Amino acid sequence: MTAKKKENQRQMMTNDSVHRCVCHKRTSLGPLSFHSNVNGPLITLSDGGRRATRDESSFRHGLVFSARPVRIREKMRLRVEGSTGNWHGSLRIGFANVLPEETTLPSMAVPDLTNSSSLYAAAILHEDTCYPGSEMEFWIDSYARICIRSSDGITYCQPTALNIHWPIWAMIDIYGQTTAVVLLGSEKKGLLGTYRSCPALKHKHTDDENSVYGNINKETLERLKKPMSMQIHESDNTGTEAFDSEDCVVCWSEKPNTLLSCGHKCVCTPCAMKIYEMYKTCPLCRQCIRSIHFS
Repeated sequence: MTAKKKENQRQMMTNDSVHRCVCHKRTSLGPLSFHSNVNGPLITLSDGGRRATRDESSFRHGLVFSARPVRIREKMRLRVEGSTGNWHGSLRIGFANVLPEETTLPSMAVPDLTNSSSLYAAAILHEDTCYPGSEMEFWIDSYARICIRSSDGITYCQPTALNIHWPIWAMIDIYGQTTAVVLLGSEKKGLLGTYRSCPALKHKHTDDENSVYGNINKETLERLKKPMSMQIHESDNTGTEAFDSEDCVVCWSEKPNTLLSCGHKCVCTPCAMKIYEMYKTCPLCRQCIRSIHFS
């Protein structure tokens, strides 16, 4: 095995450990986010890798890939969150049969990638469908067609030469007037029910858009870094309130609806996801979080 292949396998294992399923449901497709290591030079990722923003200094260099291979007929939902009138053209959505790590990123997906190999394919979206707040679904079907359903319910399908029996990654070019997009999750209908991606973090505009944890304030972060024994002594009471609170112990605004592997049900779903990614320990007992069960 060559050194390059070994490195690619190592990178795939690393990505798998970072983006592994945390909800542990049989119907889970796993998390859906953008690849953290392969994206255009003007791209910034936030919200746990689900939001991609391109710097407005150019209309190109905004190529991103999914962090994991996607399934055939896995319908992914995307929302446009940023746009500028400085450029013409808009979003390009497609798929690739090539590992993102093995892709030499050009400045544009169309025509740079799509004309270079049949292993890449992308559809060009009309500017009128890519306004801020617009949402769309996109997927690759059993006939290797790129399918896109816009906010108005119209579905467009474009034939490709992709091999559906090989791994396929979603490929998005945040191009032209489109400057920011957010992945909202995905679902795939099966014979025994509907499979869905892991719950996505709710996007909140904060002063630090580049941080996954921007909506956890500094006071909360400092509190989470302290052992629970110190938090008890700093409390006005005996510390009982910290354990029996009816509110999430992180944000203090939502109801705790998520059971951690240690047995504590003390945080809401968005905070559970953030704590798992940031600390991987329970905020109460500091035991390692091995699983998260959503109510």
